[in-house]
Amino acid sequence: MDQERTEQEDKQRKRKALLIVGISLLLLLLAGGGYYLVQQQRTINDMRELSALDKQMLQDQFDELNMQYEEFSFEISNDSIAKRLEQEQAKVQRLMEELKQVKSTDAAEISRLRRELDTLRKILKSYVIQIDSLNRANEALRTENKAQREEISRVTSRQRQLQEEKSDLTEKVQLAAKLSVSNFHTVGLNNRGRDTKRIKSMKQLQINFQVDRNVTAEPGMKTIYVRLSKPDGSLMQQPGESGTMPFESGKVPYSVSRQIEYSGEPTQVSLYWDIQEYLPEGSYVAEIFADGYKIGRYSFSLGN
Repeated sequence: MDQERTEQEDKQRKRKALLIVGISLLLLLLAGGGYYLVQQQRTINDMRELSALDKQMLQDQFDELNMQYEEFSFEISNDSIAKRLEQEQAKVQRLMEELKQVKSTDAAEISRLRRELDTLRKILKSYVIQIDSLNRANEALRTENKAQREEISRVTSRQRQLQEEKSDLTEKVQLAAKLSVSNFHTVGLNNRGRDTKRIKSMKQLQINFQVDRNVTAEPGMKTIYVRLSKPDGSLMQQPGESGTMPFESGKVPYSVSRQIEYSGEPTQVSLYWDIQEYLPEGSYVAEIFADGYKIGRYSFSLGN
């Protein structure tokens, strides 16, 4: 009996030991499984965080590329390149919208968008090269145009200088050709054509002077105009004798005129004024004109 009891107790102890070992193993397995699950979850979370970060970095790169396209669009004056840049920028913006809709865990789609980004970067780089080439060409053209403008300015300045010299020379020639008079004197004539000093006896006023020698002046028929002014400054005029003459781009009245033939040599001239109005005593003025110039001015007195 004692032996059987001892055997049973041994079996119970063995079963208990096996049970403890089994429970221990089970606990170890459970602990190991839990640890594995925790580690797996951590790994998954880390991967999600990395994917989200990767997506955000890609978004930032798209933003940067879009800004580069925007900056270049303001620098381009070439309409053709500007239009193509606008089209490429529209692609960037479309892909940015696609990226916003993509899940961060969709590695394949994010990879595709990254390849699209690389392509658009290369395209922008090619435009940068074109723009730089155009800028260099434009700078060379501006330099050439500047040189041409400076040359045109020099030629224009020279032409202006020559024109001024020509005008000065023409003016000098014209001034040189301007007639002059000398030996001016007046004679009062009575009704018999004889000289008289008394105004009351005068029926005619003879105005005498010499047109001086001038070989520069153009010879031919010339009209001599005389303006006679009374002591009070009023102009002496008569119907049939007086009129207007060209002077300083306009017309001015004259008292009496006469045509002469001028050869460039000294020429004596006499004009006659029929006295039909009252002439007071005092100092009178005679102004002589020809070819649009005033060629003489003289004072003379009339008295009793």
